[in-house]
Amino acid sequence: MKHITIYILLAFAVAGCSAENGNKPFMAAAPDYTDTRMWYIAETGAGADVFYILPTCVWDWTDTEGQTCHYADVYNPDHIAAMLPSNELAAGIFGAYANFISPYYRQITLDSWTDEKTVSERFPYAMEDVYRAFDLYMEKMNDGKPFFIAGFSQGAKCVVELVKSLDSDELQRLVAAFVIGYKVAPEDMENGNIRPAQGSSDTGVTICYNSVESPECANPGLSQSELCINPINWRCDSEPATVSDTVTVSADPEHRLLIVKGLDSDRYYNPSLGDLFVKGNYHLLELELYKDALRENVRQRLESFCAEEGPDRSGPVS
Repeated sequence: MKHITIYILLAFAVAGCSAENGNKPFMAAAPDYTDTRMWYIAETGAGADVFYILPTCVWDWTDTEGQTCHYADVYNPDHIAAMLPSNELAAGIFGAYANFISPYYRQITLDSWTDEKTVSERFPYAMEDVYRAFDLYMEKMNDGKPFFIAGFSQGAKCVVELVKSLDSDELQRLVAAFVIGYKVAPEDMENGNIRPAQGSSDTGVTICYNSVESPECANPGLSQSELCINPINWRCDSEPATVSDTVTVSADPEHRLLIVKGLDSDRYYNPSLGDLFVKGNYHLLELELYKDALRENVRQRLESFCAEEGPDRSGPVS
C-alpha cells in the first residue's frame, strides 16, 4: 500500500539518528484494522465521512516485565477508555453531517512531548498505524465518498502527514482537512497538497489554528505555523470575532496564532501539563471553544463541495 511505503522511508530516515540505535522501540501489539474493535465509528447515513485522528490521551506505562512503553496499547481497556471522551467530543462536532470514523492507534504518550527530537524519533512508529488505518478505510469503508480528514494535537500532526501523502484521486474527494492545535511548517506545503483555507466554504483546503492569550504563551513545538484562520469569522486577518458574551478571538497574521481575549487563564491552566502549556495557552480548548462553529463549518464546506462541478460532487449534504 502506498502509505506503508511512505512510512518505511520515514522510519529509515529516523533510524539513522534514533536514540533507540535504529531498533524499533518497545510497543504493544499492532492494531488489526479488520477488527471492528480498533475503530470508533458513528454512522449517520450521510454521503460523506470524517476520518478523525485522536489527540494524545495516555501517559508512559510499564508492562509486567518492567519495560516502559512510550506508545498507547490499543488492546488495553484503560487506554481505550482514556481515548473515549476525545472521540465522543469530536464525533459531536465533526459527525453531525458526516459519518465519523476514527481508528485507535499506538499514539506516542504525553511523556514523549518533551522536545522536538524525542517526538521526531518516536512519532513515525505511531504514524505507521495511521497510514495502515487510512489505507483500509479507503479500500473497505470509503466507497468513493467525499471525505474530511480531521485531528487535534498529535492527531493534527498525523493529518498533516496524511494530506501530504494523498494521491490525485483522494485529493479530488477531500472536502477539507482540519489541523487543530498543531502547525503546518513551510516544508509541509512543498508538494502542493496543503492549501490554506481562505474562508468558510472553500474546499480541498486545510484549516489550521492555535489559541493563546498572547504570542508569548505559544508552545514552540506546536507553532509557529504557516497557516492560521479564525474559526469563528473565517478570516485570516486581525478582525475580531465574538465567541460568547465576554470572549473574542482574532487571528494574529504576524505570529499566525489565534489571540483569545476574555477567558480566565487561571481557570483553564492545568499544572500537570504546565511544562507543555503555560498559563494563557488554550490548547486544551481548541475543540470545545469553537465546537458550534466547527460543526456548522463541516456542513458549509460539504454543501459547497457537493455544489461544485465535477465527478463525485453531487448529492445531498445530509
